[in-house]
Amino acid sequence: MLLLSFDTTSSILSTSLLEDEKVIAKNSIFENGKQSELLIPEIEKILKENKIWYQDLDLIATSNGPGSFTGTRIGLTAARILKLSTTLPLILVNSCEVAAFKYRDKSEKIFVTLDASMNEFFCAEFLALKQVSELQLAKPDELSQIAPREKFLLCGSGKKIAAEILRKENFQFEMSDEEDVIEADLIGLLAYKKFCAGEISENLNPIYLRMPRVEQRKK
Repeated sequence: MLLLSFDTTSSILSTSLLEDEKVIAKNSIFENGKQSELLIPEIEKILKENKIWYQDLDLIATSNGPGSFTGTRIGLTAARILKLSTTLPLILVNSCEVAAFKYRDKSEKIFVTLDASMNEFFCAEFLALKQVSELQLAKPDELSQIAPREKFLLCGSGKKIAAEILRKENFQFEMSDEEDVIEADLIGLLAYKKFCAGEISENLNPIYLRMPRVEQRKK
């Protein structure tokens, strides 16, 4: 099975090509604000480099957020267009479950804190890869109200700031020592697992959790 995955929910534009669980190729570029003009060229670049075209693919996967409002919209719009034009199945995964999936071999609870900018976090709790809490947008003083009470693994792009806050509240946790970046290869691996379990995304709506800044300024 050939799987194309990509992500535009952050400042990183990431694309990846997988054959089953094997990552054939991946590429990431830091082009914040240029995802709309670069996403399709980057997708076609990775396909051409591997002598593959859209008709050779079996599955498409991307993240439906939470993340950058514009980035999430761009990635999801591209995924919808590709699904319609190729009739390929589409798997959507949320950004927090991608971050947790990186630590799928861990047995303890995982608490994901993604940097949502504006001094806020996108958060969710996981156990054995199952999401056991709702996705939430939290301010620093709200983290102690939603973090697990038992020992957990803290990960995600907002983990360092979150760790400082939670240590002051005497939470017991281990912090991941890797750079927790949401990248397309992780999205592809998680999507492949879901597809093999019989899942196909029917709800193609984005997960925003927060309205775009321009709308907030108009109020």
